[in-house]
Amino acid sequence: SFHVRSSAFDDVFEISMHGLFNVDNALAAITMTHRLGIPLDSIKAGLKKARVSGRMEMFTSRKRGFSVIVDYAHNQMSFETLFRSVKKEFPGRKISIVFGCPGGKAQQRRQELGTIAGRYADRIYLTEEDAGEESVTDICREIAGHVRSCGCPFEIIEDRGEAIRRALSSADRNTVVLITGKGRE
Repeated sequence: SFHVRSSAFDDVFEISMHGLFNVDNALAAITMTHRLGIPLDSIKAGLKKARVSGRMEMFTSRKRGFSVIVDYAHNQMSFETLFRSVKKEFPGRKISIVFGCPGGKAQQRRQELGTIAGRYADRIYLTEEDAGEESVTDICREIAGHVRSCGCPFEIIEDRGEAIRRALSSADRNTVVLITGKGRE
């Protein structure tokens, strides 16, 4: 929930998705819908129900108490935004991330995502993400070179399911696990 104060109203709004950047998105939506004459109650109801499968979906382990965020983040801007938001929303917690890069396209992402993850994460699990005709191992090794330059510990686990299992089994109540790139897939 967040408080919005303007010349037209002073009210509290709620959104169902985590991420401080989603508050920014909601503020833009509030501004536009209000200017279009949509009643505040309808704006509030819409924001409260808005969800996108695979976008900032939050899960919490009942037994061990760690948090998991599933998100489509797959480029420089979305990675940077995700990490900054998690650092602010979960201060003092360790961050583990499971990610990879697609094969045959967006080659620059390997450096960008590897460097960003290496800067922000405490542990990285590099894995498959639509490798196509390229070798998963080669893609992960290329990303790993950029992670290594940041000094962040990492593992290459080709099987995405196994990489997720490893990240979850290594997490404790002081950890946020990010599973990025493929959303709910």
